[in-house]
Amino acid sequence: MSVTARTCLIITCTRCGEVNDECQAIHADTIDDVRAWFSDWQWSNPDTPELCPGCVADLDCERDGHQWKPWQSATIPGREHIRFRSCAHCSDLEHAA
Repeated sequence: MSVTARTCLIITCTRCGEVNDECQAIHADTIDDVRAWFSDWQWSNPDTPELCPGCVADLDCERDGHQWKPWQSATIPGREHIRFRSCAHCSDLEHAA
């Protein structure tokens, strides 16, 4: 029987608390494996991912402004007068009556 040592990592977003991407823990042989797995996260230093992709998008929009899609009318019967739009980058919503 052979034994292989692996590092178990639980990566948590420092802003929203999201854990990893779609799994609770990953097992990596090297930090390069971790970097590849979390390439869409923001890294402030080479060893620690800090912000998940959703928070990176939110902060981009806070800094640079939203990328609003065109206004749309609601499709709920009796509520067609309500209009809404969403941001193409962070998926924030805005509505108007």
